[in-house]
Amino acid sequence: MSYRPKILIVDDEPNMCRSLKIMLNEEQRYEILTATDSRRGLELIEPGLDLVITDLSMPGPDGLDVLRRAKEVSEELPVVIMTAYSTVESAVEAMKLGALEYLIKPFSNDEMLLTVEKAIKLNELRRENRDLKARLRSATRMGELIGQSEAMRAVFFMIERATETDATVLITGESGTGKELVARAIHFSGPRKEGPFVPVNCAALTETLLESELFGHEKGAFTGAIRTKAGRLEQAHHGTVFLDEIGEMSPALQTKLLRALEDRTFLRVGGTETIEVDVRFVAATNRDLEQAIADGRFRDDLFYRLNVVAIRVPPLRERISDLPLLVEHFLQEAEEEGAGRRPARRLSQEAREALMRHSFPGNVRELQNLIERARILTDGEGIEAADLPLTNRAQPRPPQLEQFLSSLEGGWSQLQAGVKELERQLVERALEAYGGRPNAEIAEILGTSRRVLELRIQEFAISKNRPRI
Repeated sequence: MSYRPKILIVDDEPNMCRSLKIMLNEEQRYEILTATDSRRGLELIEPGLDLVITDLSMPGPDGLDVLRRAKEVSEELPVVIMTAYSTVESAVEAMKLGALEYLIKPFSNDEMLLTVEKAIKLNELRRENRDLKARLRSATRMGELIGQSEAMRAVFFMIERATETDATVLITGESGTGKELVARAIHFSGPRKEGPFVPVNCAALTETLLESELFGHEKGAFTGAIRTKAGRLEQAHHGTVFLDEIGEMSPALQTKLLRALEDRTFLRVGGTETIEVDVRFVAATNRDLEQAIADGRFRDDLFYRLNVVAIRVPPLRERISDLPLLVEHFLQEAEEEGAGRRPARRLSQEAREALMRHSFPGNVRELQNLIERARILTDGEGIEAADLPLTNRAQPRPPQLEQFLSSLEGGWSQLQAGVKELERQLVERALEAYGGRPNAEIAEILGTSRRVLELRIQEFAISKNRPRI
């Protein structure tokens, strides 16, 4: 049976306790405790309660005493005060002590139900944030990379293996997945961590400028070369050079880089002296280099030199279970950077659910920007779903469907065959990403039953292996 929030009602009028219990227990959503004696009510306040509803004026300890006791047990325990004798002073005092709401008798059923629902949601959100912070502290983490998913654990495993050697590493993945964070984790976790980490964006410069940036140049090598300049490879001596977007490098420059990879020597632009360096090469790309080789845009010998240790960084949609941890991390990070200039922000349950449904074409970088934007532009503590501009970019239809829609003749049977093919691809991707998990968990992630998943595995003759990197 699913968890039912526990509510304590304290009121010296038995009819009020009975009426509230009947009203709140109509759909069996809550577990209701009642006390018609305030002293008994104080005894019932203990860890595990989700809400306290108390009358203000009672013989013996009054509602403010109940409120104080609730806050002693848990500062986050919501308390709703009821009274038929409202005064400004009592309301102010109750709010100062931390009451969530102050209801004047007689109130409508809808008013009470809405207040209770608001209090329960607030308590659930606080508990979820507390759990997330605990999980974040204990999360598998490497540098700035965070995740507990099977896909990210596989990445962490490969990073650990990469740090044990000085081999060249090729990191692949979509834009925004955190490829540079992987490169930094490899460098700062390995024996070269005391040396420099030097990033080079191969897509940001023209071929001539990139060659000079990488290898340096001699004075007078070209117009504007008024002095000798050391390149990034020299700057990375005894450290790591990170070649980001390596797939954008021109074929001519690939040839010169290949030599540097093979013997760690090169010539500056316009130079004649061979320069030797001790560097580790880590490269990254969001392109399919094997297809680039087939198209004649990338050297196959350079690819094999780079692809000694291969690490694929999964897109966020393939590790969506890590999203709550990432959200909490970005909120904490933004709060620390703000240093009190803006109030802390927390996501509502609806906002979290909206994020979980989003496809994140921009991956982790998109999530980080969304959180930062909402934190800056939102007033108050809560970030709602409406504060997150989650407009997915239109995704192209799969080629199979385009083919089926090109002709109506025999379209139905072709459509059924296409659905089967899409099912097969979905199961293959799920087993690739979560192959180390039990079938029941994989089925739950896919939104189906274990039996249906296992029937499809058998039907498509797919072997269940550990995730591929």
